[in-house]
Amino acid sequence: MIKYQDGRRTVAAISNRLFATVFLVAVCCFTLIATAKSTYTVNVLADGKTIMVTTSEQNPDVILTQAGISLGQKDKLNKEKFQVGNTAKDGNELVVLRAMPIIIIDDGKEVANITVAGTVADAMAEAGVKCRAVDKMNYTADTELSKNMKIEIQRAFSVDVVADGKTQTIDFLSGTVADVLTKLQISLSEDDEVSPSLNTELSPGKTVHVYRVSYKERTETEVIKYKTITKTSSSIYKGTTKVEQEGKNGEKTVVYKDKIVDGVVSRSTKLSETVNTPATDKIVVKGTKIKVLTTGSAISSISLPSSYPLSDGIPTNAITTITGRSTAYTASAGAKTASGATVKPGYVAVDPNKIPYGTEMYVVSTDGKYVYGYCIAADTGGFIKGSTVIDLFMDTKGECYQWGNREVCIYILKWGNGRV
Repeated sequence: MIKYQDGRRTVAAISNRLFATVFLVAVCCFTLIATAKSTYTVNVLADGKTIMVTTSEQNPDVILTQAGISLGQKDKLNKEKFQVGNTAKDGNELVVLRAMPIIIIDDGKEVANITVAGTVADAMAEAGVKCRAVDKMNYTADTELSKNMKIEIQRAFSVDVVADGKTQTIDFLSGTVADVLTKLQISLSEDDEVSPSLNTELSPGKTVHVYRVSYKERTETEVIKYKTITKTSSSIYKGTTKVEQEGKNGEKTVVYKDKIVDGVVSRSTKLSETVNTPATDKIVVKGTKIKVLTTGSAISSISLPSSYPLSDGIPTNAITTITGRSTAYTASAGAKTASGATVKPGYVAVDPNKIPYGTEMYVVSTDGKYVYGYCIAADTGGFIKGSTVIDLFMDTKGECYQWGNREVCIYILKWGNGRV
C-alpha cells in the first residue's frame, strides 16, 4: 500500500516537470516570434537619395538618427506616408524636406526673399502672402519647393462693365474687352458699339461700356424758310429801303436715318429731300442814291459825258455802286500816273486788280456835302489797305487836307479794259 502511493507521487512529479518544460519552450518560441514581428522597414528620403532602415523604433526622429540624417533649424520632416510597427505596408516613408531660398513676386514686385522647407503653401504661409481663388500662381500650392524657386502671383483686378442699364463688376486677370464680354456672356448685335474697342487689352481702372445701337428711318414734312435778299439801287436815296417782293415759306419732305443708342436718338442723317413747294425769297431794295447837299461844282476837271445823265446830282445809269473810304493825294504838274497819263483832277488811284485802269466813275461823299465828280481810274499806289478804296487826285495839298479821309459812294459807269 505504501509502495503504491509512492509510485503515484513519482508519476505526478514527472508530469509536472514535463508540463513546465513544455510551457517554458512555448514562451521562448512566442517571445522569439513576437520579437521577429516587431521590426519593420522604413525608407528615409533625404538629399536626393533613399536610405532603407530596418528598425523596431517608433519615434521618427530616432529613425532619422539611425539613417544618419540630421535636420537643420528650418528643415521639415514629412510623415504623411509613415506607419509604425507590424502594420506598416510597402512604401513606408519618412521624407526630409530641406529649407530652400525662395523668392515671392506679387504682381511684378518682389515681396519676400525667405528660406523655408516644404511646399509652395508653406512658403506662402511663412511669408504671410495670400493668394485668392481669382488670382493666378505659377505653381500649385502642393508643389514641393526647390532651391531659388520664384513663386509668381498675378493678381486679378476689378473691371466694371456697363451694359443694358446695369453695371457688372468682374475680377479679371488678363485679356481684351472681347474676353471679358465673353466671360460675362454679354452678346453683341451687328450694330452695337463698345468702348474701348473689343481688341483693347484691359488694365486696372478700365470701365467697359456696351452701347445698344439700332437704326430707324423716318419721314418728316418741313418748312423751307424764305431768304431775304438785299439789293442796292441808285434810284432811291441812301438810308431808305423798300420791299420789292414779299417772302413766302415753302415745304419739303425729308427722309432721315436715326441712330438710336440705348433707346435715345444720338444722330440723324438726311437720306433724301424732296421740295414740295419752293420758298419765295423776300427782296429788299436798299438805296444808294446820295442826296447832294453842295451847290458848288465838282472837283474833277474832266467833264461828265452826256451819255451819263444826272438826277438830283447822281448818275441814273450806274452799273453798280461801291461804298468805302477815300483819301486824297497830289503831285507836281506834269507828273505821270502809273498808266502813263499826266496827273490832273479826275485821274484817280485805285487797286487795278479790283478796279481796272480806264474804269469810268462818279464819286460823291456819302453825306452829300462833297462831289468829286466824274473820274477815270488811271493811277495806283501803296494806299490800298483796309477799307480804303480810292485815292483822289487834287491840285493842292490844301485841297487834300480839306478832303481828308472820307466815306464815299463810287458809282461805276463803265468798267475799264486796263488802259487809259
